[in-house]
Amino acid sequence: MRPFLLRWLRRLLITTPLLLGFLYWASRTEAPALAAGVTKEVRHLTLAGQKVSVTLYYPAQRDQAPLVVVAHGFTRAKRHMAGWGADLAAQGFIVAVPTQPALLDHALNGRVLAELVVTFKTTHRTALMGFSMGGLTTLLAAAQTPVDAWVGLDPVDMDGSGQKIAASLKMPCAVLQAEPEAWNRQGNASGIIAALPGETFVIRVRNATHLDAESPTDLLGQLACGFVDAKRHALFKHYAIAFLKATLMNDEDAAKVLAGAVGDAALTQ
Repeated sequence: MRPFLLRWLRRLLITTPLLLGFLYWASRTEAPALAAGVTKEVRHLTLAGQKVSVTLYYPAQRDQAPLVVVAHGFTRAKRHMAGWGADLAAQGFIVAVPTQPALLDHALNGRVLAELVVTFKTTHRTALMGFSMGGLTTLLAAAQTPVDAWVGLDPVDMDGSGQKIAASLKMPCAVLQAEPEAWNRQGNASGIIAALPGETFVIRVRNATHLDAESPTDLLGQLACGFVDAKRHALFKHYAIAFLKATLMNDEDAAKVLAGAVGDAALTQ
């Protein structure tokens, strides 16, 4: 074998494990701490013909607790939205966080989420909430099964179907946006917002990156999409939780939080 090939192979043997090790380390997420009384369990279900892993987060008091189904973004998994599951359960919601089975088949993911709603929905109120691609797939699910609210966390309309579906939704909706950038397709959620016919709560967090709406995120995602900021992330949670509590629980204090958003200097819209 030629000397230069031997040198190339040696370098490859050395660098490949290092690269794989870095990718593994950089893609790790930390499981969120659970508030007192909050519990979780993992279920393995068959939904829309797909095997789906779902983590359920339960509040201390389950009676009359509304259900929120939370969907992750493109190339992500349920562990990237575990923080939302823990925080919403601490606020009194039952939360179902699945790993969506399809990378590019958004219609299939929408059917999975719709069946998940049907599986766990009780007589209490229900909402769908999704980040990035999950904003689109939860929209598709909302058109297939009755829910009481939809929340898009910097949603991305991957193929134009979100805008078409949005026009048919009649429930209260909220869209919480980061600043326009490549990772949210230059803020193309504006098409969804314009199409929504009913009551809609819309904000844009000043200087926010796309991943500020994810919880928890990882280093690899931040290297690609921009680094997150704890204060900006807290704004996404503050207003998303207020919207869900106002809409699903008729919480008057939460409604005042939404009304006060117009004077919040940390928002640009």
